[in-house]
Amino acid sequence: YYKELSKQFSAEELEMFAFFDYCRCMESQSPAYALAFHVPNERRASIPRRVALKRAGVRKGIPDIVVPVSNDKYSGLYIEMKVKPNKASPEQMAILRQLNSVGNYAVLCWSAQDAIEIINKYVSNKL
Repeated sequence: YYKELSKQFSAEELEMFAFFDYCRCMESQSPAYALAFHVPNERRASIPRRVALKRAGVRKGIPDIVVPVSNDKYSGLYIEMKVKPNKASPEQMAILRQLNSVGNYAVLCWSAQDAIEIINKYVSNKL
């Protein structure tokens, strides 16, 4: 299934698909899986459109995945998804640090499997 999709979508998108497919399967287990969502900040746009998006609150560096559910230790979970050879930008790393500094668990993951392990540990309070 994902091999056929790889002709149309980037490797990072495929990893996101796999992560959210897993979350949909786990929705009945925890609100964290059901409420997880993707922040679509990676769009290309004209300069006027980018200005409008910025004014509307779109920010560089915001993680790809948000889980707005607290656990016993953290206020929320944020995941920046990358697939090598891509790297996190300085803005992305700064936002992850800032999110961590205010009581969230914010992390960089390199695959859907990494992100699945993180959300499972988050849900079971093993982070």
